[in-house]
Amino acid sequence: MAKDPADTVAVSGVGFGDYYRAHVGPLVALSLLRGADLVEAARLAQDSMAVARRWMDLLAANAVGAAKDTRTPVVTAQALRSWTCRMTVGGGVGTLRPAHGTMPALLGKGSTDALVQARTVVALAPLRELNERQLNVIAFRLAGCAPGAIGYELGLSMPKVHRTLRHVGKLLEAETGVRQVRGAEAPGEAEGTSAADVRFADLLGEVAAALDPVLDLRAGLDEVSGCIDADGTTARRGPVPPLWNLGPSLPVPPFGAPVLHSFAEPAPSGVRAYAAGLARCDAQGREAALGGFPTVELAAVRLGAVLALQVERFRREAERSGTRATRDEFRTEDARAFAVALAQDAALAAPMFDAVKDLDVPRRVGFLAAGLAHDDPWTNEVSYDGIEASLALAQFRRAAVRAALRALHRPGADTSPQSGGSLAEALTQSLSNTHRMIHQLDELNSDLSRAESTLPDGYYVDMTRDFDLHQRFHADLAIGIDAVQEALSQH
Repeated sequence: MAKDPADTVAVSGVGFGDYYRAHVGPLVALSLLRGADLVEAARLAQDSMAVARRWMDLLAANAVGAAKDTRTPVVTAQALRSWTCRMTVGGGVGTLRPAHGTMPALLGKGSTDALVQARTVVALAPLRELNERQLNVIAFRLAGCAPGAIGYELGLSMPKVHRTLRHVGKLLEAETGVRQVRGAEAPGEAEGTSAADVRFADLLGEVAAALDPVLDLRAGLDEVSGCIDADGTTARRGPVPPLWNLGPSLPVPPFGAPVLHSFAEPAPSGVRAYAAGLARCDAQGREAALGGFPTVELAAVRLGAVLALQVERFRREAERSGTRATRDEFRTEDARAFAVALAQDAALAAPMFDAVKDLDVPRRVGFLAAGLAHDDPWTNEVSYDGIEASLALAQFRRAAVRAALRALHRPGADTSPQSGGSLAEALTQSLSNTHRMIHQLDELNSDLSRAESTLPDGYYVDMTRDFDLHQRFHADLAIGIDAVQEALSQH
């Protein structure tokens, strides 16, 4: 899995079996690196692969049904690696869960082999002192993600990502006695990161070799393939949450874009307040809330909020990097990897929802990523593209919220208020916040267009923006919908 992070080879038409055989072993190793036992690591890998299989099938069906639509998403090899790693690190979604007391078919060769266990422990020994954040950074780096893409996936600033990679590199150096190339400046750090990457890849290879005697790839592939029903829907192999399951009406899974929980406000408001009230309801109250619940519409709302939050993070870091003191903290290569990861998620997910598919989201976010091929992240051109992407995503969010409100008024929908207020009230407040953001973005767009040729170097109109307020609006909505899903999953 530790391949070129810039790999853009399309895998939409590649046989799933080849993808499975190449990546399921490293996925098991990634979970072991993060502290899972062997059975749980195999279950997570199988669950992730089952969803990847379903996702690839949906994209293939969409491509056939929309042959004349040039916007049909293309899955790149790196994007699918990132998605399967994201699913594994996030704990899966229960798509394929073996019966209690049984082993995943992937472990058909004998998962209790003491020698295998010992070899795995020895291979992982250099990382035994790492914390959760450090293990997550290394997991995504081993999956082939560039540092900028890791910042996108885990919601970390680029200085934190680079410090973590250097720290782990030093640990590996101490274990092996192999000296890394060090340097505080950009070129030296790039060399140090490259040297550490070689050791990361070696470590992953050691773990994969230790696992080889216990992994039955043929049986594992048969189990994953068998979780897809004849009608193309995902079969349920055990208790799974009632919401967010992959299917024709909801093709984008809940991990369609990473959610940054660090942005949550201490006091719940809006949708989060509704979710808190729902969690206090008894089973009968949650059962009533499920009636006519706008699952697909809220999935679109959540996705729009998450992608918008990511754009706000990008713009904030990019514009801060325009000052001389912080210019090396968000380098062009990091900014571009971040934007490419964001653009891939937007291209795959945004067109899937009827309420928002005709908006300009994939193209606008694509412009942001493409512009970084020749512009620094703090330039006027990138700032302008960032505002345009934020505006498109605010419109995406507005269309999705409106669709969810319409769905709440369908016959059979539950409109009774919970102790935290009704969902309709929360979404109405969110719609008001969205109108406010769109108005501010329109003004910024006009100001930047007029002032582009007259602004002094290092100062841009967008820097006067209240990023905190907009980030709070997006985070409250995205995290609130996740909390609603969690409360209803207890049903």
